[in-house]
Amino acid sequence: MIHQVVANDVGFTEGPVITQAGETVFTSIDRGVVYVSRDGVTKVLSETGGGPNGATEGRDGQIYIAQNGGTHPARPWPGICGGVQVISPSGEWSWLTQDPVSPNDLCFGPDGLLWLTDPTRRRPERDDGRLWRCDPETGFSELLVSLPWYPNGIGFGLESDCVYVAHTRDGQIIRFPIDASSRLGPPEVFIQLDHGVPDGFAFDVENNLTVAAVGAEGEPGDIQTYDREGKLVDVFDGAFSQKCTNVAIGSGRLIVTDADAGTVIEVADWPTEGLPLHPHREAAAIEAAEAIAVPANE
Repeated sequence: MIHQVVANDVGFTEGPVITQAGETVFTSIDRGVVYVSRDGVTKVLSETGGGPNGATEGRDGQIYIAQNGGTHPARPWPGICGGVQVISPSGEWSWLTQDPVSPNDLCFGPDGLLWLTDPTRRRPERDDGRLWRCDPETGFSELLVSLPWYPNGIGFGLESDCVYVAHTRDGQIIRFPIDASSRLGPPEVFIQLDHGVPDGFAFDVENNLTVAAVGAEGEPGDIQTYDREGKLVDVFDGAFSQKCTNVAIGSGRLIVTDADAGTVIEVADWPTEGLPLHPHREAAAIEAAEAIAVPANE
């Protein structure tokens, strides 16, 4: 596959999101900034301070950031704690909520709410964390569950009745069923990686799950793709550093954040199209249905 570096010297990078405008937005945890890249040009979108980690785009084009509050690999910043920050298209940011302790990743769900992972970031023997759900209009945050392990990446596939979370320490992708009352059911192991550990991930339109896998000590990371049954179907080795932290899939391209190298990489001939993220998925489905309904000669 053809791949190239599209951004250099951007620090411990994370959280890529391909926006509706076609730009790539990504974070730099150790620099406390969020970048935007288009047509080979990368610039600072916003200086958030702290440790901006996961990112996603809202319906109005605003970027929502999982702010870890300045914990490793970030550094403490005056006045910056953990929470969710919202960045306007012009780069100004504001707080949505400061209820979570040290958010890692976030995404919109089919319910229109933000879903967050919130690991405590203690020593390995004290790993724990939480899952939250947050109203993007009011900032009201609901603690869904406390966990005795480190929750990392989070996302929704084609289903609306379950959410997927990376259990980094044990090398697993966990699936949480969601009942009719929006409560989480017992977690179940969907994927057990046979090498590396999962960080961020993304779904494609076939409901395959593509995982950014951090390598073992001294080993490079890679990109692993699993089918809808949780079976490994492909491994892409792009000569990455150990810490492949996250991925985003667009139309015929894959974006990879390579944190140790401080680079963002684009694979230009990725074979499957990315599943649109909520809340844009619904609009994409309506557009596709309308296109099918219109006769070809009109």
